[in-house]
Amino acid sequence: MNRYQVLNIVLSLAIVITLASLTAQIIGYRIGHLLPAKLGAKQSSPDTVAPEELATFAPILEKGLFGKATVGKLSPLLKDSPASGAPTTTPVTDLLLLGTAIGSFRESFALVQKTSSKEERVFRLGEKVYDAGPLLAVKSDRVEIDLHGKRTPLFMPSSAPPTAPVAALGTMPGSAVAQTGAGSFVIDQKALNATLDNIGQAMTDARLLPSMKEGKVEGFRISEVKPAGVFGMVGMKNGDVLLRINDFAIDSPEKAIQSLAALKGQTRLKLDMVRDGQPTTFNYDIR
Repeated sequence: MNRYQVLNIVLSLAIVITLASLTAQIIGYRIGHLLPAKLGAKQSSPDTVAPEELATFAPILEKGLFGKATVGKLSPLLKDSPASGAPTTTPVTDLLLLGTAIGSFRESFALVQKTSSKEERVFRLGEKVYDAGPLLAVKSDRVEIDLHGKRTPLFMPSSAPPTAPVAALGTMPGSAVAQTGAGSFVIDQKALNATLDNIGQAMTDARLLPSMKEGKVEGFRISEVKPAGVFGMVGMKNGDVLLRINDFAIDSPEKAIQSLAALKGQTRLKLDMVRDGQPTTFNYDIR
């Protein structure tokens, strides 16, 4: 056998091997597209199976290969999930005001905790407090949140208003005075001015007796308070000792008359007194 014959045999074998390799690749490619891509892989969870993989098995059910009772359409079985777009609103009872910082416009902040998750975040004036509503106002002891179009106050724990009605604190029943927080009130300006039109009459709305401390008059003890008078209107009770009106010491009858007369036209009122032996301060917005 000469070398040309050997060369022809070698070339023939090479061609046969190449054709066999190509044929094997083509068969593998065809089989790979007929069977699911992950048939030999670990079975995936129902909520992660690709739609094209499910389509491979669909004819099995549609042609009833497992019996007539199994004929039907194949659809993916997904895990239950909450409805998308469903609105959620954090109730105000789940919010706890921890502190405030008051600055210029839009530079006031509130530190609010979501009690259910113990999450604490700082919100700027105008920002949405979690998913409850935007922050409308920031005060030293409270904030106001727009909750479904209604201004809803949120008080700090130390300033939360008591559940007792205003009348229980000694204020006159009716709409002339409304409590907004612990020691904070709003008083109707017209009603207050009406009681101050006659200062002489106003001084008879309660009996004022000097209260002495270390030999000096520190203020006046209030008794026989008339509910419809000026002292009853601002919440004073029998036994209270009035010390100051708007930081002006009340240590003589003349100063008491002068302080009351000066209240007409004012927008704020601050009363410092002693009640049941404890210093007490009432603050009023006069509107």
